[in-house]
Amino acid sequence: MTRSNDIRYRADGSIDTAFYMARGRHLRSCKAHELLGSPVDDTRRGPTRRTPPLG
Repeated sequence: MTRSNDIRYRADGSIDTAFYMARGRHLRSCKAHELLGSPVDDTRRGPTRRTPPLG
């Protein structure tokens, strides 16, 4: 059981569910990479290079 002061809250006082959903996705992705033998890069923050717009 976690202590209540370890829970992340939003400014309006509700639990920050978006933070925990993103955290779960990241942990699940890391585990999938680990199971497939790919190196896990914990410093990933999303795409680092964007393609230029068409036109």
